[in-house]
Amino acid sequence: MAAEKCKELVENISNASGDEIVAFLRDLSVLISSSPNIRDLASLIPSERLFNCLRTTNTDQITYCKNILKNILKFEKPDAPATKYHDAVIEGLNHPTEDVRELCLIELERCSGTVNGVLALMDKEDLLSYIARGMADEHLKNAQIASNVFTNLAKHEAGLKVLFDSHLQSEFNALLKTKDTVRMRVYDMYITVQAHSPKAFDVCKESGIFEKLISELDGRDVLVQMNCLELLTKLASISPSGLEYLDQKGVVTKLNNLLLEVETDPLITLIIPGIIKFFGTLATAHPLETTQQYPQFLEQTYSMISCGDPTLMPIAMETIGVIAHSEDGLRAVFNNQGRNKHIMKTIFGHATSSQVDLRKRALEALASIFYSEQLTPSEELCEFAKVLYKNMAAAPLEAIFTVAKQPFEELRCSALCLLRSLARYQWALQDMINCPGFLEYLLDRRTEFEKSGKEHKYDLIKELVHFPPAKQIFDRPYFLRLQEYEREGPFFARAEAAVAFEGAD
Repeated sequence: MAAEKCKELVENISNASGDEIVAFLRDLSVLISSSPNIRDLASLIPSERLFNCLRTTNTDQITYCKNILKNILKFEKPDAPATKYHDAVIEGLNHPTEDVRELCLIELERCSGTVNGVLALMDKEDLLSYIARGMADEHLKNAQIASNVFTNLAKHEAGLKVLFDSHLQSEFNALLKTKDTVRMRVYDMYITVQAHSPKAFDVCKESGIFEKLISELDGRDVLVQMNCLELLTKLASISPSGLEYLDQKGVVTKLNNLLLEVETDPLITLIIPGIIKFFGTLATAHPLETTQQYPQFLEQTYSMISCGDPTLMPIAMETIGVIAHSEDGLRAVFNNQGRNKHIMKTIFGHATSSQVDLRKRALEALASIFYSEQLTPSEELCEFAKVLYKNMAAAPLEAIFTVAKQPFEELRCSALCLLRSLARYQWALQDMINCPGFLEYLLDRRTEFEKSGKEHKYDLIKELVHFPPAKQIFDRPYFLRLQEYEREGPFFARAEAAVAFEGAD
């Protein structure tokens, strides 16, 4: 029945025009979308005819046509956009309508994800040129998909070679001469490509693209500098070779010098967040070396946590948390007893009494600070963490418990993450026992209504159950109930019996 109707509609579309064709396309779109056997119907629909139907400015016709093609093209071979529909796809990439360009780019992205698709694309210089130009699309989503095609291509050695052929290089060089946003997209693509392999990094480096990116720091356009810093941070974080290269090129020293000049050049204050993030990334990989060699970065970060600027404070807390996530980083950040107390008290103050977003960021930073890679932390680490904990407030757990009961799910989840980090310290478990109502709260599944909250609470329970000393710290009946909670899983709901009374309405 559906097959016959499909054939009839395809025939009608071939012979119709104007409003009639829109009606037939609408009916075919509904038929395809509602069919349980789309694959069978797809074989009855010639995609070429539908591509022809995209040659219009009628938005309804384009919408129905796109929906049909989206459903049936997924049953084609992945290399079809580069071979079978080559001309139609090029026409689509140049279509004035965003949705049509998106459709074609998505199919090309799928094509680039297979070996046969990569082989097909490598032979199509014209198609690759139009994809490259798609990186300048005014719609960011389309530009990103176009970029993905090239990053997929570069995963293969032969594809990497094509990416750096003179033909495509001329396209990318042309893009680098256009507006700032497009230029940054090109840099971003290369940074993703270089992470694929040591060879990919070497080819990118030899092309000179990294030097061009670094030179963007020398301009006076603050927005460009901010974007540049973000990309340099990405280069340093996803590739050890990238970090080494930036160090060799003097980028790290240059950024440190900018921090030293912040008081004499007001414009530098605008890019401080980007510089701090960069050094935070550096310190995550090499905490001791970075903090000792570039102390100004930490001094700036310390001052930012209480500066009153809603933009800078969360960045400072996040940076401290990221570095302190490792034990070496923890000791690098908290290396002064007097300052340690100020830092912990300030972050905890943000966690309990600031705006929701700042509270969330503060809680996440604290969760990272108290995180331990060891299931049972060393006695020395336990004592160090305990001092930091007591620096926060007179009764930290009670305050965290209060946040965990807030009506804002994101705050509750962040508080549960912090409690999970604390669950690896015996002194924290003792505080949990002494906190009024906390043990009952742990076992009460009614405190969380959303999936995320249920999962975070379950993770805390699981952490407690598998922490070896917990069995001795909690009394046996309570520990057995924690084990039962873990066995039942995060989404268990206990059935409640309903009793009917005679005479009730």
